[in-house]
Amino acid sequence: MEETKREHLHSGHRSRVKEQFAKSGMRDFQDHQVLEMLLFYAIPQRDTNDLAHMLINEFGSLAGVFDAPLESLEAVKGMGKSSATLIKMIPEIYSKYLDSKNINRKLVLSDPESVTKYFASKFIGYQHEVMMAAFVDNQCRHKKTIIVSEGGQSSTDVNIRKIAATAMNLNATSVIIAHNHPQGVAAPSGADIEAVRVIKKIFKPLDLTLLDSLIISDDSAYSMANHNKFAYLFDY
Repeated sequence: MEETKREHLHSGHRSRVKEQFAKSGMRDFQDHQVLEMLLFYAIPQRDTNDLAHMLINEFGSLAGVFDAPLESLEAVKGMGKSSATLIKMIPEIYSKYLDSKNINRKLVLSDPESVTKYFASKFIGYQHEVMMAAFVDNQCRHKKTIIVSEGGQSSTDVNIRKIAATAMNLNATSVIIAHNHPQGVAAPSGADIEAVRVIKKIFKPLDLTLLDSLIISDDSAYSMANHNKFAYLFDY
């Protein structure tokens, strides 16, 4: 009887949360309420409020929960593979959503703001270092973005041949490269600077232009082409 009563209370609470979402979205939700509602769909019977609080306490913030490795989420008491997988799907779905909107908008990467905003969204969910390259035409209209390489927590190898071959296949005139510094500072390393020099050297006989090299961290972005210290590297 007591168990049935608790289930009825949970059901009523879930209905109220869903009604609140249907009425005004999540703009008035606290962070734990976002997770609480999300977990409704992986944990159909149990109260998810306490679990939502536990997740935020464990990982520090709502963003920290979504960025946490799958194995770390599964290790939290009350979490299972299905609930952890559901949480990890959210950043991936958001990234796909942004990609879809960019395709429909005929994305143009012609200024630092648009380039930074675009790449910041591309690195959502990555907790290891990844390098990407975006290819554009002579009017900076986006053609394609690829993952060039993936490394460990602090390094990645630049596959310049892959970048050049893709640019030629797409008939792109220019390339923008970007990589993330997970849990690090958005500032170029000596290896990043050398990579720009090498890429430019290889691009020159191919009539390709390297427009920028960006470093994206969790809370900031660094455009080498738009900092006086490194702008000379992008002069043609």
